[in-house]
Amino acid sequence: MSFTDPCLILLDCQRDQVTGADGRVAPENRVVIERIRDLLRHARQSGWRVCHCQFRSDGPEAGRAPIDGLRPTAQEAVFQRRGLSAFSDPYFHQVLARSAGSTALLVGFSAPFSILATVFDDCNRDKAITVIPDAVGALAVEPRDIAETRSMAFDLVARMSPVMDWEALTRDWPAEAPVA
Repeated sequence: MSFTDPCLILLDCQRDQVTGADGRVAPENRVVIERIRDLLRHARQSGWRVCHCQFRSDGPEAGRAPIDGLRPTAQEAVFQRRGLSAFSDPYFHQVLARSAGSTALLVGFSAPFSILATVFDDCNRDKAITVIPDAVGALAVEPRDIAETRSMAFDLVARMSPVMDWEALTRDWPAEAPVA
């Protein structure tokens, strides 16, 4: 796998995607937030292309605000979409086109919905987004808890898309790997 000029895609890194019904962030998702923060810091320091893809609906704006520490900078592309897949933004495919020949890494939230929809669309376009499951979170989908929801989603994701675990990611960039 080539890691020349990687592209880091943050999908649905918004407060409403990590805040449960009780108004709190589950411990499983706190770990994911920290991993994404570490990877984002590493990407920015290493000069990677970084883009954010956020879901937009007609609901309250406050819940859709970016998660603290995962806010886009002025230099990073931000895609706003109304559909589940990142590709529902008409310009998102251009990110992958500009990243042809390099690795596109997908992290974020909404594993059983937006992540899975993006992977489906990616397969239909013969691209190769690599998903980092250890840096992807989810809210529970009743009657499943967070762990079961993630497991179900990644059972499908791994059948369609390359995946890389956190240890492999940090091992492949030993001199500049993010701190776990």
